[in-house]
Amino acid sequence: KWSDQIRACGLFFISIVVLMVIPLVYHCFVFLTALPLWEVQPWSCVILLVCFHTLFFLLIASYWKVIFTDAGGVPYELDEAWISELNLANRFGLEAEVSEKIERESSESSPLNVQSAERKLDGRQRYCRKCRKFKPDRAHHCKYCGRCVLKMDHHCPWVNNCIGFKNYKFFMLFCSYACMCCFYVAITLFTGFVEILIERRPLSFGWIEFEYIVVFGLMSAVSVVLTGFTGFHYMLLLKNMSTIEHVEKRDPSKKDQV
Repeated sequence: KWSDQIRACGLFFISIVVLMVIPLVYHCFVFLTALPLWEVQPWSCVILLVCFHTLFFLLIASYWKVIFTDAGGVPYELDEAWISELNLANRFGLEAEVSEKIERESSESSPLNVQSAERKLDGRQRYCRKCRKFKPDRAHHCKYCGRCVLKMDHHCPWVNNCIGFKNYKFFMLFCSYACMCCFYVAITLFTGFVEILIERRPLSFGWIEFEYIVVFGLMSAVSVVLTGFTGFHYMLLLKNMSTIEHVEKRDPSKKDQV
């Protein structure tokens, strides 16, 4: 299935990031850039390592959270079968069988009593035929995860997960820390290149220099891409919009199709 291929692709992207990119950048910055400064400029070495590991820890922590935090599915109260049972029970003056969690909730806070602001083009309430559930506002069906996701933004193959109501904060933190970490590594390596040119040191090309060039080029490219991507999502955040809502606003014909 196409969804299985997307999930496999997501696992492949995660493997590339975790097993190749992160170790390569860590080795280049820590062992080839910072630690050699210990004998010459110990304070510079300490500052570089502390700043890098602070950003690195925050990046890994947010990456872990955005991968393993559920985006948030449509709750049981909006299940079509439960709503039918509730309507049938009310019709005959009976009590519907509900879970203890639902019984503890007040009737005012129940999703069944909240008026939906979003409707289909014909005015009907939004309904997912695949999940057989009524969709609350800002919820959309993800064909890769095979379910409806609350406040769905998009499905990200780089984290192999949907970005939605419960993990959007971790996604924004991950993008922000990744952007700062890439800029920090790229600027530090660029400063070293400039220092070599100013001091007119003899240039040699080996595996170490090759690793420097690869990491610098990779971090520079990722910094440019992530800056635009993160800036776009901060713009959506300020407008209180999701990526899907932004697409629907630009092209109304795609409404209710995502």
